[in-house]
Amino acid sequence: MITTISFIIGFIAAYWVYNDARSRGHELGTALLWSLGTLAMLIVFLPLYLLIGRKQAMKNTKRQEPVIDVEATPVNDQIHCPMCGAKVKEDYKVCPYCGYTLKPKCEACGRELSREWRTCPYCQTPAAPK
Repeated sequence: MITTISFIIGFIAAYWVYNDARSRGHELGTALLWSLGTLAMLIVFLPLYLLIGRKQAMKNTKRQEPVIDVEATPVNDQIHCPMCGAKVKEDYKVCPYCGYTLKPKCEACGRELSREWRTCPYCQTPAAPK
């Protein structure tokens, strides 16, 4: 009778150790070794698993946290208007606060220019002085 109860307790403990190890991210082989050790020597392996195995699994799960790609994260691109200093969206052509032309157009070809450009890269016309 006592032997039967001991086997039942051993199987229950081994089953619990296996399920706990798998749920904490241990591989199949590691979880099986922990559960077989618990089944063979319950008094030794169960405390060892509770002290060592669970801590190792916690360390492994911390390393597997998702990585956030900063370059893929959308950013609200804003610039400061060079005339009034207000924050405006980068794609605005004119500052809505002071009316300053943020992205001038080439006088020859009509394409949009950056304020830093001195020459139109499309038609080679010198940009109008600022």
